[in-house]
Amino acid sequence: MEVPPSHLRFPLFDSLRGIAALSILVFHVALFTVFIGGPVDSVAGAVLAHLNIGVPFFFLLSAFLLYRPFVAARVAGRDRPTFSGYAERRFLRIAPAYWAALTVTAIVPGMAGAFSGNWWAYYGLLQNYPIFTPEGACAADSYRCAIPPAWSLAVEVLFYAMLPLIVVALAWVGRHRRTRSWLVPELAAISTLALVSLPASVVWPIGGIGQVLNFSPIGTGLWFALGLGLASVSVWVEQRGGEPAWVRTVRTRPWAPLSAALGLYLAVSLFVLVPYPLATYPLRDVDIYPFEFASFGLIALLVLLPATFGAGGGGAYRRFLRHRVTTWLGLVSYGMFLWHFPALVLMFDLGAADWWPGMSFTVLLVTTLAVTVACAAVSYYALERPLMRWGRRRQARRRAERGSPTPGAEAGVLAAASAPAAIERDRS
Repeated sequence: MEVPPSHLRFPLFDSLRGIAALSILVFHVALFTVFIGGPVDSVAGAVLAHLNIGVPFFFLLSAFLLYRPFVAARVAGRDRPTFSGYAERRFLRIAPAYWAALTVTAIVPGMAGAFSGNWWAYYGLLQNYPIFTPEGACAADSYRCAIPPAWSLAVEVLFYAMLPLIVVALAWVGRHRRTRSWLVPELAAISTLALVSLPASVVWPIGGIGQVLNFSPIGTGLWFALGLGLASVSVWVEQRGGEPAWVRTVRTRPWAPLSAALGLYLAVSLFVLVPYPLATYPLRDVDIYPFEFASFGLIALLVLLPATFGAGGGGAYRRFLRHRVTTWLGLVSYGMFLWHFPALVLMFDLGAADWWPGMSFTVLLVTTLAVTVACAAVSYYALERPLMRWGRRRQARRRAERGSPTPGAEAGVLAAASAPAAIERDRS
């Protein structure tokens, strides 16, 4: 298996992205079977009902990987990566594969929207916003309209567009700081995004500005802010030369943050959110949602810590993330995210849930996973990887024409977390 350039600095992040995509797939299979419309009244049900926790994982990973090269360049006194190159890489990584999946799934299994009068909204990832009126099947059943999980992709794309503004704003904060450390004012500024997101995220959007804010990096700002903050902290740790005690703990005892994350997830799922029916998800109409919103972000952050610090170290967790299977799932994770819901609809329409009475969840999960992985592999090898390689060659030619040096090992983060990480990874 070819090792992608993104493994140079953060080799475990690909696997985390694959696991996040898999968790969302399992969540949606559960939604289509025994848990739909009913209360989560068992341990298994409570655990499965909240596996959409993969969404904050995507947001944290994207914020970390995309912001880190900018802050690393600024702190080191290097020229920052160009915004034009960043935009090109993001477009090639996201748009072609999404457009292909949207078009194909409009034919099989027949998802609505792509060939309707509102095609521009779905192809433009504008379906979250009150700028059009759903029609036909999209108005009757949102589960069979376009690619339903792409609501989160639309949020990420808007974050991609906002990131240059965030980079410029945080650079300004750094230049006008009143403390010796650049990290303190930077984290304070990032925390503002997290705090603003709380009131914007807890009210169910019913249209207008509330819906725009809710389905934007403002409404999900806490999750993005955690990724931005982790990127800044990781650069600070690298810059200072010696590792703080808490980083040493994460490096030598990766099970500590992982155990805390698992315990918090089980506690939230089994004792806090369990009384609420899955059909009302994401619980924005009850007072418990802010706790869920914040706790899921914290869980994702804890899981990311051992993959951020001491990624080359030992431990069963890191060995699991380095496994060839989990790494490969990470490579095709964007395709898994795009194709799993249409694959689930297809298998449901084919009656897979009834093939083995009493085992509907298992059968639907296995068949959906098989179809999803096959489609994701085709998407990656036939479309995504060729386009990413073409984009890298194109940017390398531009650098050569300008006489700019090609990022090398001495550039550290720029070589590993700028173009390669943005190219090889999703949403994230």
